[in-house]
Amino acid sequence: MDKSTEQTKTTSRKHRRHTKNLQRKPNALLYWGAREYINVVNRLKFNLTATGERVHGPALLLSNHTSNEDYKYIAGSVRPARISFLATYHWFTFKKLAFWLKAIGAIPKYQFATDLESMKKIKYIVQDRKGVVYIAPEGTVYSSGHLGYISPAIAKMIRFLKVPVYTSKIQGAGLGNAKWSRHLHKGMVNVDTHLLLTADEAKTLPADEIMKRLTTVLAYNEFDFQKQHNVLVKDSDKADGFETMFYKCPLCGSEFHIEAHGNDVHCTKCGAKATFQDDFTFKWNRRHPRCFENYSQWYDWQLDEMLKAVSRPDFKLSEEVEYGYDEPGVDNYVKAGRGVMTLTHEGWDYVGTFKGEHVHEHDDPKSVFLATLKVGLHFELPYRFGRCRVFYPKNGLHSMRWHLASLAMSMILKNS
Repeated sequence: MDKSTEQTKTTSRKHRRHTKNLQRKPNALLYWGAREYINVVNRLKFNLTATGERVHGPALLLSNHTSNEDYKYIAGSVRPARISFLATYHWFTFKKLAFWLKAIGAIPKYQFATDLESMKKIKYIVQDRKGVVYIAPEGTVYSSGHLGYISPAIAKMIRFLKVPVYTSKIQGAGLGNAKWSRHLHKGMVNVDTHLLLTADEAKTLPADEIMKRLTTVLAYNEFDFQKQHNVLVKDSDKADGFETMFYKCPLCGSEFHIEAHGNDVHCTKCGAKATFQDDFTFKWNRRHPRCFENYSQWYDWQLDEMLKAVSRPDFKLSEEVEYGYDEPGVDNYVKAGRGVMTLTHEGWDYVGTFKGEHVHEHDDPKSVFLATLKVGLHFELPYRFGRCRVFYPKNGLHSMRWHLASLAMSMILKNS
């Protein structure tokens, strides 16, 4: 055996030892058992149907992000591959949940932040272990009823990984199981899976062409789907939680006067009332140009109003907040400070305390694509300073306003 061959074998053995424990593939028995159980739940609770192609590794699987239940829809619908789910790092700090996430081979990822460690694990699963990794490239549930913004970074990842890419388009989940909803409703959900790119196309197609194909295939509209399939949600609690995301009255323009209960949404300022019907459209108690047919139109109007506000050079959003962070082993965020958060065109500035020390944390608006949120509770900025960062306004309903301001700021910077 010549020296070069021996060196190659030695290097290969070192690589295998180095990557052996980098990331587990999902445990076969646990995954298959959980998938069958989830599949039964999906059919009974959500009236879910799966259509399209079967998925085999190595591959990347991408989908739109329509509700908090999407991982169940994907796990129960996509076969025969065992899927490694990309999940936000926060869930891995929960003591009991972390054990199960690791057992099913989930990969931790910091939201909207560069995370080289998660990229190593994704690459290892799809290239070395010939597995399938699932990612929702929107990164968060927008609850707009249609496709949200997808970062072009996903195209760079596709070109880097050089494996086939499948897409699963989820439709119907936003009718009753949207992010604001406090209850799960049975309407109809469909997951349609198809091959988007071959391995050769993933390697050779320009990033712009990849993005065009991806956004075209994943584009959806919940209310077009409703009309096509006559989806009906007959529960009497469809509006519960609506005020956590829809804070601005479209008729009088007042903010944080929206109340929701049962199937009714009303403004305590002007008395306007909208009632969710079984087809998930609104029936209003008066006539007005902005008596929207559905929540998707309301969301788009609310974002447009925020875009107008953020477009002004003197835009400023400022509020007292509590500062929380992830503490491993504690099944929630831990509050460790109090101060004032401000967003302007100069960026994000938190001035206050953290663990008893005075801090001033500044984030360039170009580095913060989106402040994600727990509706009605808090908003989150990307991982930084060695921690996840969560901010609690005094009124939790304000978290949606911060989220939309962040989205509007990113859209303006992108267009400029």
